Amino acid sequence: MKKLTMISTSIALSLFLSACGGGGSSSDSTNDSDGGTAVVTPTPTPTPEPTPTETIDVQFGTYLSDLGNNHILPSYQAFQSQSEQFLATTTGFCSLTNATDTDLEGVKAAWLDANLSWQNIQWLKVGPSADLLFRIQFWPDTNTAVSRGVATNLLEQETITADLIASKQVGGQGLPAAEFLLYPDSTDDNLLNSDIKSKRCELLTAISQNLTNMATELVDEWKPTGGNYINTFVTGTGEFTGTQDAVEELVTNWLEQIEKVEDAKILSILSNEAPGLPALAEHALSDTSLNSIKVNLSVFLDIYTANEGHGFDNILTDFAERSELSLQISDKIIATQTTINQLDGSFEAALNDAEKRQILTTATDELGEIRDLLTTEFAQILDLNIGFNSNDGD
Repeated sequence: MKKLTMISTSIALSLFLSACGGGGSSSDSTNDSDGGTAVVTPTPTPTPEPTPTETIDVQFGTYLSDLGNNHILPSYQAFQSQSEQFLATTTGFCSLTNATDTDLEGVKAAWLDANLSWQNIQWLKVGPSADLLFRIQFWPDTNTAVSRGVATNLLEQETITADLIASKQVGGQGLPAAEFLLYPDSTDDNLLNSDIKSKRCELLTAISQNLTNMATELVDEWKPTGGNYINTFVTGTGEFTGTQDAVEELVTNWLEQIEKVEDAKILSILSNEAPGLPALAEHALSDTSLNSIKVNLSVFLDIYTANEGHGFDNILTDFAERSELSLQISDKIIATQTTINQLDGSFEAALNDAEKRQILTTATDELGEIRDLLTTEFAQILDLNIGFNSNDGD
């Protein structure tokens, strides 16, 4: 009974204090000297953390801008410059009365530089680029379009010009057609010894001029003072529905190129056993396919980092907070480069060497790992819808 009385007293006291404003008030108050109540100061409300205003679309826009200005436009400009040099070297060679092997080697070197500059941007298939891809390089050539195109052009009775070449089948007007003229099966057909060497020179000059024209067109269409397609690309307008759509198209192009290098440029040429299928290689006549593969792999890091700009690596690390995945992707790209850089010289010789074949196989395995990362975690985190493959018919 004593315990119950104490509880009742406590309840009554609590009710009394509540009625008088005592107890659990959230405000601080003090009695003044007259017995009144001082001004009540409310407890400050914590200031909420600001909501981030940066969006994935802003991130994508910055990436597209940096990739366009750091990689795409400079690559097209380099291709234009190297094509012009190839044209100048060809024109100079064909004007010689008694050209030598050294002179011919100079033309071949100029072709190789032009070809490698194209390999640097071969992967991109958007806008103006898509319209000229096959004309610049028709490969894989499963129906001998290049050899047939060159043979047809050599039979042309009128003077062969760049405009005439541009109007004919794609196989006979680009880099592979120039390679066909520079590296014939027989020295009797080369630009020094052929019975129709003047016609061959005429055709090679027209092809090199046609390449320069196409390279110039690409630069003019992309640059801000020309067609300004770079603005369409960066803002995700025109044929794109937004920056995410532009990024999705670009990543699709990238994945297609990874697959092209892995399967068409290496695995299918390796075949099941030595000596492989060197005649089907990208640059079988000049045996310089390995050079192109190395350039392709170096470009993959440029695409990923926007050539050291605000790249996918930054978006994954700073925006998506997935630094471990960002590092994993870059490490795998670098590892693949390291693998392929163990090889030098002849691709055909590598195909017939057991140790070098294993290096090529390892490179394709690593390319597969890169592709898998991009199509799974990378695409999921950035909410990208990837649609590929357009390699059939390349």
